[in-house]
Amino acid sequence: MLRLGRARQLELLPKWISDKIEINRYWTYRLLERAERETPGGARLLDAGSGEGQFRHHFGHTNYVGVDLAVGDAQWDYTGIDAQADLKQLPFPDGSFDAAVCIQTLEHVNEPKQVIGEIARVLRDGGRLYLSAPMMWHQHQKPHDFFRYTSFGFRYLLEQNGMRVIDMQPWGGYFWFLSFNLQLMHDRLFPRPESDLRYLLMLPFVLPVQFVFFLLLPILFYYLDRLDPVKDHTLGWSVVAEKMPPDEHHPTAAQ
Repeated sequence: MLRLGRARQLELLPKWISDKIEINRYWTYRLLERAERETPGGARLLDAGSGEGQFRHHFGHTNYVGVDLAVGDAQWDYTGIDAQADLKQLPFPDGSFDAAVCIQTLEHVNEPKQVIGEIARVLRDGGRLYLSAPMMWHQHQKPHDFFRYTSFGFRYLLEQNGMRVIDMQPWGGYFWFLSFNLQLMHDRLFPRPESDLRYLLMLPFVLPVQFVFFLLLPILFYYLDRLDPVKDHTLGWSVVAEKMPPDEHHPTAAQ
């Protein structure tokens, strides 16, 4: 095919460039690399909402268990998951995992507090959860898309379920948010035609727009993001939380 999808285009770029363009992927892999580094060999690790199991290779040194309800995306191949289950009712005993990851999944569940509670239940005391979800994002995997999360929402959900927040990082600030949305400009201005021939005829118009909105401005905004120290206009959050012993669990009161 003459036309390359966005993911394939990013793969053709040097990593030092693609990391500045694809912000959510950059933060996702930073969180996964931390989980990989901090989870000891032989530990039992739960991937809650594992999708196709695309993160399994990060945890070859662990006893990895991928769980998904397998309804989110009709194009995905769920045959490689270890267990098909509702995250609200995980089929595992209490305290049976040493660590868990839940990557861009919580927005797709209709009872997030219950899901966090189940993950906390199957974690041992002191076990860590590596969690991420968007705060500003378009609807996706419709109709299985329910929520967006602030830092306060994350903290509340976790503390209500006996988890202590160890670290929380925003996916950039206002300029990274602008970068993400400007990259969608290309698809809005030039919807992809059905034929490759028509796409070729459009290339003289497409390529300059793509260069500006997909490459030049995102790199510029990557550096401009340093001007936003508050990061309230962030695309999402990466969180590391730890399960507290029962005697240390004091739920945050609802406001």
